[in-house]
Amino acid sequence: MGDTDVMSSASFSYSLITEPTLARTAFAALVAREPEALSVVASVTEGLVADPGRCVGPRWWVGTDEAGEVLAAFMHTPPRHLHIALATPAQARALAAVLADAHDSLPGVGGLREPTEAFSDEWVRRTGVTATVSMEIGRFDLPGRPQVPFEVPGDFRVATEADTTLLDEWHQQFYEAIDGPGALASPLDRHIASGRVGLWVHGGRPVSMAYASPANGGITRISGVWTPPELRGHGYASGVVAALSAARQDAGESCMLFTDLANPTSNAIYQAMGYRRVGDNLDITFTA
Repeated sequence: MGDTDVMSSASFSYSLITEPTLARTAFAALVAREPEALSVVASVTEGLVADPGRCVGPRWWVGTDEAGEVLAAFMHTPPRHLHIALATPAQARALAAVLADAHDSLPGVGGLREPTEAFSDEWVRRTGVTATVSMEIGRFDLPGRPQVPFEVPGDFRVATEADTTLLDEWHQQFYEAIDGPGALASPLDRHIASGRVGLWVHGGRPVSMAYASPANGGITRISGVWTPPELRGHGYASGVVAALSAARQDAGESCMLFTDLANPTSNAIYQAMGYRRVGDNLDITFTA
């Protein structure tokens, strides 16, 4: 496929892009207009512009109306599921029909709940695969200053290059906890170099981490929150998330994050901190 192949469905057109730099340009106006919805697409695309070797065969679909305005955004970075950043259910269903009829292959789909469900329904109808909900995800923003409603022993600091080995190890553990054994985490060197990784330190050693995605449209996404199992139960994750969020606010950015809705503990912690649930995402796995 070329870098800007076009597929049409009714009055809506889908342009397929396979080059990160072209995708970044195509979505620039939509990122500025809908920075929270486009957070994942924007940060992943920026990462692939900086390091194209991170993913083999990435694809983006730009959905435009008859006037050429970009209204929908889809991304697939194998081996991950296709990500629906912004689309109506009808737009998602139409793309599923186009891809299924082209005998495309997808491991699953995730993103905004309603269009993800619509895409999945159409994909199942046309391909005969089985769809299983693998995760229900809460989308949270931070309208005020973060507060931790209890004392956390230790202090916050920004990670440095000397922390890279430990952070990459923890980041790998985080990915495997989310996606299962064999999931491969990307290096955090760019985040560390730009001062976007936070550590909670207690007793002279790091005990918890979190990082903030590069800001797009003024929005940063807090992610990679990880405390080794043997160090949990002391509030370290609350400390590092609150402090990193405050640091990014001080830098003029707004914060958001995603949580697994099946984990009531983390959801309660973030809400007590001041994060506010503003929407739901869904992740669905396809099996033959």
